[in-house]
Amino acid sequence: KLAQPTKATPKRSPEVQAARNHLRRRGWTHETAAAALGVSRVHLTYVLTQRRVSRRLLNAIKELPDSQIPA
Repeated sequence: KLAQPTKATPKRSPEVQAARNHLRRRGWTHETAAAALGVSRVHLTYVLTQRRVSRRLLNAIKELPDSQIPA
């Protein structure tokens, strides 16, 4: 019996991984972070999954404070 192929997890750049971790640690959802950053949720998601490149957005994510939305 042949082994089933597994879907490889794409390697994320350190900058994108740091932005994802920052949002998670600070309590931001993609929707609330996108609104605070002035971009669409889809654009933010595309940048965080490396379907689009935006250094400006990644830098802006680093400047976000703790989320004011209760968990």
